[in-house]
Amino acid sequence: MLAVACRMECSDVCWWQVHELERAKRALENQVEAQKTQIEELEDELQVTEDAKLRLEVNMQALKAQIERDLQNKEEQGEEGKRALVRQVLHHIGTHLCCQVLTV
Repeated sequence: MLAVACRMECSDVCWWQVHELERAKRALENQVEAQKTQIEELEDELQVTEDAKLRLEVNMQALKAQIERDLQNKEEQGEEGKRALVRQVLHHIGTHLCCQVLTV
């Protein structure tokens, strides 16, 4: 009789252990699924961030190019202004010298 009781108690303990292991397995499987979902969401966020970074880099390059063109135009305008002033001065000097020669 003691052997039968021992077997019953052992089978109850084994059943309980199996039940606990199955429950732990389900909990771990749920945790794995939740982590997979989180990884997918993070990958999506990373992709969005990388796309935004690329757009910003392209915009930055375009702005740099525009600034370089604007700077070049300003430099050319400055040089053009200098040449115009030199022409005016030379014209003024030439006119002044011409008037002096005529009065002499």
